[in-house]
Amino acid sequence: MDSFKFFSRFSEIDGMKDVDASNKVLRNLIDYDDEVCLGQRQVGERSYHIFYLNKRQFCVYYHGGGTDAMCCSKKLDDVLGYVNSLKPEDFKN
Repeated sequence: MDSFKFFSRFSEIDGMKDVDASNKVLRNLIDYDDEVCLGQRQVGERSYHIFYLNKRQFCVYYHGGGTDAMCCSKKLDDVLGYVNSLKPEDFKN
């Protein structure tokens, strides 16, 4: 199964470690946006997105899953770890 894929706009941070919400490279990439989607990961029928919100934190959202974040952190590695650990069998009833 594929891991999280950054949108091409954010390819510069793909593979970087210890990226936190104050990372200058990331802040330069997003310009003036208050919230921006960094990319997605498909897990079975579900699509998960990581958003960078208000230059303060990273949050995981499930497309179609409502407005509540599933996981938030000031560190990108934390939310990437969460998203990349998800498996389709985790969601079977």
